Amino acid sequence: MLRKNRDYRTAFHNQTIPIANIRSTVTARQHGAKQMSEALSDVRVPNQPGQQPGQESVESVALAGAAAIQRIIAERDNLRSRLGSQQREMMTLTALNEELRRQLVLIRHHYVELGSKILAQLEQFDQVTREVMRDHSQNPTGGSNDDANLVALAHRLKPSNGYAKSAS
Repeated sequence: MLRKNRDYRTAFHNQTIPIANIRSTVTARQHGAKQMSEALSDVRVPNQPGQQPGQESVESVALAGAAAIQRIIAERDNLRSRLGSQQREMMTLTALNEELRRQLVLIRHHYVELGSKILAQLEQFDQVTREVMRDHSQNPTGGSNDDANLVALAHRLKPSNGYAKSAS
């Protein structure tokens, strides 16, 4: 029994217990103690003629004590079952929490990759735009040369084959 109690203490040493659970447990214990004291205070029964004084009151106190002990045992069993269900619920929530964290890490990783790809494309676009502007400022002729520049720009900005395949 002592080893079992140590296991419970070890299992819950590093875990946070909600204040509401603690308050309900304390309230239940106070309520049980109050019931026991009320049962003991109600035991005083006047002696019947022919009985020894105090014999019935001792029996009544013993019966009330036994009833109080039974209530305490029932309350203990109820608390143990609540503890078991809360432990199972906590294990379930812990597993769900770990799964959500794993998914968030994956989502973050995908967004970082996407951001890197977009940044690389924007840098490439900026570089090509600067080259076209430099070429255009050095060669101010217009006409069909503009169409050729647009076609050259489109070919430069065209996604590479590796990127087009990975996007599919």
